[in-house]
Amino acid sequence: MIAATDYEAQLLSLPKSEFEIAKTDVQYLVNCAYQISAFAGLHPVDAELTVGKELSRLARLSRQRQPSVDVLSYEDMILTNPLQSDPRVYCLGSAGVEERDFCLGHQYIESELQSAMDALLELRDSAEADARQCLAVCVERLESANCVLARFFECMSPDLFGQFRVFYGKNPYKDRLGPSGRFSARIVAVSVLLIGEELFHQKPQFYRDVFRLSEYYPQRCIHEVFRWLSPDKESAELQPRWLNGKADFPKFATISPVMERHGSEIRKLRASCVSALDRFTQLHRRTALKYTIEPGRPIVGVEAAESIESVLSQRLLRAVDQS
Repeated sequence: MIAATDYEAQLLSLPKSEFEIAKTDVQYLVNCAYQISAFAGLHPVDAELTVGKELSRLARLSRQRQPSVDVLSYEDMILTNPLQSDPRVYCLGSAGVEERDFCLGHQYIESELQSAMDALLELRDSAEADARQCLAVCVERLESANCVLARFFECMSPDLFGQFRVFYGKNPYKDRLGPSGRFSARIVAVSVLLIGEELFHQKPQFYRDVFRLSEYYPQRCIHEVFRWLSPDKESAELQPRWLNGKADFPKFATISPVMERHGSEIRKLRASCVSALDRFTQLHRRTALKYTIEPGRPIVGVEAAESIESVLSQRLLRAVDQS
């Protein structure tokens, strides 16, 4: 069917908003073909035949126009999936509704993180910014994201989650990670802006992992963060010199220099933002434990050589309550 139509020209000629949805469609189809091949126990050669040359070529072309990792990404699943109008999901019935709501909740969290990020950037970059207002917006948006995550933790059906979760695992035929909230570039951005220097001193592995796994993040946002962190215009493909101890951490990437000019009231507001971010990280950890790790489901965003606990806690500036 694909071979009979010139879908390549159609794909490349689409306007940006339509192209992003088309790319999501292509990646969902490719991922589905690989996952079903694995369910059927197919040999890798037969799995590639199941995907087909034409669909593989469309996937490759879509990634050339909008760079991303060569498997279904967090961006495909959450950011460019038209969840409110025509959601892309794998399951039908109650499991499909749960799958849609899971993705939609993450999309809402991403929107709140974007608002928090915008407020912090205004505070950092604008001399006329109202520090009180910017930090109030930031903490409000982070608390809103916490509310959504709390609903996941309290209300999501473990059985229905398990039914759709199998389609979002690591690609069974490629050495690639799957779509994971770990690869939210906006949570990285907010973390850098709020606690960037503290993270560097206490959890340098956080930065090493972000640079090492950069291909899994939404590219536009993560490369913006890299520009903040690369004062010498170093290549975003390389770890910056400060991460190897050859330069000072670029404090100007964060709001810390602005905080130094303000009094205790503004510093308390910033502490409230840090507390909200800390609770978000802890709640995400607890949710992952409840729905994925404790039931024994495979972890899609963590490499085999990594410690799951370290990854889930790597943005925390204090010890995690293990209870």
